[in-house]
Amino acid sequence: MPSSLTVARLGGLMVPAVSTFTASGALDGAGFQRNLDAHLAFGMDGILVAGSSGESALLDDDDRRQLLALARERIPSDRWLLAGVGSESTRQTIARAHDAQRAGADAVLVISPHYFLKRMTDAALLAHFQAVADASPLPVMLYNMPAYAHLVLSPALVHEMARHPNVIGMKDSAGNLSVLAQYLEAQSDTFRVLTGSGSTVVPALAAGAAGAILAIGLFAGPTVRRMVDLFRAGDTQAAGELQARLMPLATDIGGAFGPAGIKAAMTLVGLDGGPPRSPLLPVNGDELAIVRARLETAGLI
Repeated sequence: MPSSLTVARLGGLMVPAVSTFTASGALDGAGFQRNLDAHLAFGMDGILVAGSSGESALLDDDDRRQLLALARERIPSDRWLLAGVGSESTRQTIARAHDAQRAGADAVLVISPHYFLKRMTDAALLAHFQAVADASPLPVMLYNMPAYAHLVLSPALVHEMARHPNVIGMKDSAGNLSVLAQYLEAQSDTFRVLTGSGSTVVPALAAGAAGAILAIGLFAGPTVRRMVDLFRAGDTQAAGELQARLMPLATDIGGAFGPAGIKAAMTLVGLDGGPPRSPLLPVNGDELAIVRARLETAGLI
């Protein structure tokens, strides 16, 4: 990490960038960088590349390297560039962490392996995360994403990994505030917990989360930035009102439709959404009507 990006600065508000594609499924680098420019102009403190909103499971390793290189060209050194490197294989996760380091990322985000779900015990997951943290040339963040990984990182595992010298934090996208409270008990000067749940940002920050990485920030950036800033300034009532206004966007766009819904929303607000990559399909007509209605109700279009 650059000297300015210490663990103490791991927080603020970041977004998990979408991976932009052409109609044929090739990367659209120009659209990707236009989006990054907009996110940074809206005041984001960092960008996650190859996260869930970036269709990480549909990216090959060359895609990841290209996207990180394109991102590093745009993201100044005083803002975070996080790289999603999680894989079903410990070996591949480590290799991706080395790729991320060569591309100029500041830290890596690691989702749980989950294909062999019944065998992903705490012991297996702990061995995986420890091996990755031991071998990664970049600081590591854990990623709790039950909607896609179909498992929840246990608080005991998080507490154990929080003591690893190369683990600097975690992103918790579950939105379960009672479990988040247990994760937050592991926070220290060397380990930060960030929320990834757009529907519970203000309660998570009130509970002590150090910051947020939010998909709703991709298409509602200025509003999300204002919500977080109001909370930090002590105006919890105004922040809560914005949270209520944004909650349907989180649940009915990203939550219900995933990357396809997020991309549709980005297109509607004038950013480069474009199609998802196969086998994901774009939102259909009825779904697009829901996306449009939620954006209109929130005053975004």
